[in-house]
This record gives sequence, C-alpha cells and structure tokens, in this order.
Amino acid sequence: MIMIGPRFGGAVTDAGRWFKYAIDNQMTVEDFLAYMKKNVGPVPGIGHRVKSLRNPDKRVKELVGYVKSLGIKTPHLDFALEVEKITAAKKDNLILNVDGTMAAVLVDIGFPVDSLNGFFILARTIGMIGHWTDQKRQGSRLIRLFDYLVNYASPKRREVPPLK
Repeated sequence: MIMIGPRFGGAVTDAGRWFKYAIDNQMTVEDFLAYMKKNVGPVPGIGHRVKSLRNPDKRVKELVGYVKSLGIKTPHLDFALEVEKITAAKKDNLILNVDGTMAAVLVDIGFPVDSLNGFFILARTIGMIGHWTDQKRQGSRLIRLFDYLVNYASPKRREVPPLK
C-alpha cells in the first residue's frame, strides 16, 4: 500500500487529468492523441498487458453499462471511449482499461482529479479487509511463505536466521 503513487497506481489520476485536459480544451480525439504522442507518451488509462478487444475486461463493460444506465452526462467517459476506438484499431490491446474507465467516470461525477488515486487505494484496502476477515473467520494465523517458495532476483547477501 505504501508503494501507491505515480509509478504504481498513478494511472487513475493521470488518466483523469489527461481526459479532463482534453475536454477542458475542447480537443478532438485526433488532436488529443497527436498531442499525447508528441508531448507526453502513452495515454494513461489506455492499454492492457492481458486484456484486448478479443478478451475484454468485464469490469470495464460492467462499469460503462451501469453508468450509461443512469442517464447522466458523461463527457469524459464518452471521450475515453472514442479514444479507445482509435487506439484499439491500431493494436487490439490498446483498449480503455479499468483505471481509465474509473478516472473518466469519477471526473464526470465531480471528483477532483487529485483524489482519484484514493479510489485505487480504496479498492485494495477493501481486498485486504476481506483477506483479514477470512483469516479471522478460519482461525488462520499470519500467512508466511517458506523460504524455498520465495525467489530472489539476486543472490542472498547473508544467511537469514530462521523464525522461532
């Protein structure tokens, strides 16, 4: 949890910031993509390592469907979906991901851009509470991996004493 910031978990805030920038500046999707390519780099909230047009993220579909069913104005979400049409036509994994979807929806309903990482943290906090609740319910103790299950990227520097 303490690692959450611009490098991990920052896609929600960055996606919200850039989709808001595009809407505030009345950019077309084409102008936005050209601007991003020239000045920023990859569009936060677009792209996934595993999910694609052929293997869509069900969370995105559910969230978009739910928000659209509310009948509210969603200019940021609509813009993000238009961005996806162009990017996914170039490469099928350049889809609107769940971070981009959350960002667009949260900005549409009035949350400030700088608050969006809080939702990333909230989702993980709820998961941690669920794990803790399961462990308490099952009478489990703190889970520790055996040394042989932990792979290190570099050789051990010193022998670690066993737990007592």
